[in-house]
Amino acid sequence: MKAALALVVTLFACAYANHAWAGTQCVTVSTKVHDEKTGQVLTRTQQVCWDTADGGTPIGPGAGGGYPLPGGSGEGGNAACPLLMLQKPDPCLGPQILAGAAFGQGQYHPGSGLAAAITNISNAALAPLTRTLISNALAVHTASLATGTVPYQTANTNLLNDIKFACSAQRAYDELHPPLTPWTGGISPALRACLGMMSRISGESGLSFGSFFIDWLNTMGVSLADLNVPQTLINWFAPENSLRVKNDLLFQGMRCNAWYREVLRNGC
Repeated sequence: MKAALALVVTLFACAYANHAWAGTQCVTVSTKVHDEKTGQVLTRTQQVCWDTADGGTPIGPGAGGGYPLPGGSGEGGNAACPLLMLQKPDPCLGPQILAGAAFGQGQYHPGSGLAAAITNISNAALAPLTRTLISNALAVHTASLATGTVPYQTANTNLLNDIKFACSAQRAYDELHPPLTPWTGGISPALRACLGMMSRISGESGLSFGSFFIDWLNTMGVSLADLNVPQTLINWFAPENSLRVKNDLLFQGMRCNAWYREVLRNGC
């Protein structure tokens, strides 16, 4: 069993006895580690020194040595590094790419809107243009949330409008390529998949299902009963809400990336 990193990290400035030059400052870092298996408490001590005249470059022995820095190198770093190690977000296994249509894939409930949308990107039943429009809509949604350029609810509304455009393109494609045998309810399997995805995203977004989705279906001559889907499988408040899950994942990723930028800036 791995020892649990605890409890206390004590920092105190001290004069470096073996190096008496002016402008040098040292910090002794003591880390207590409790071994849950043996019950023993071990203390690891290291000393980090820097020259205050050159902005904080570590120069003393043990500068960063032995402390679990990113990448496991244990090299370099200044006095800010021990504190940064304690502030590492959880989970944060490395810098994250916060972009792309498929961001968060595998993290969403199988019956959620974003799970259906990501699946439809590769759904060969949909027209190529429809798949491209869905992919673009998801990528723009990710970028909007990751950069904070638009509010959360506005980003979701824009996503729905883009998905609606994709489903309209699928409808137009179906009209140009009618089947030999009429589709059930006059709706192709591809359009049914697109509208089912849209109904889920609409419900999860918290927007009025009637004003946004049903009214738009009416303009297409499609009845909600023809789709055979509930108004929403996962509602605004459900923890499985994929839009909320995506926003949370992006927020965690932004915190993680911000922490790594500080680690690099401080030379840890």
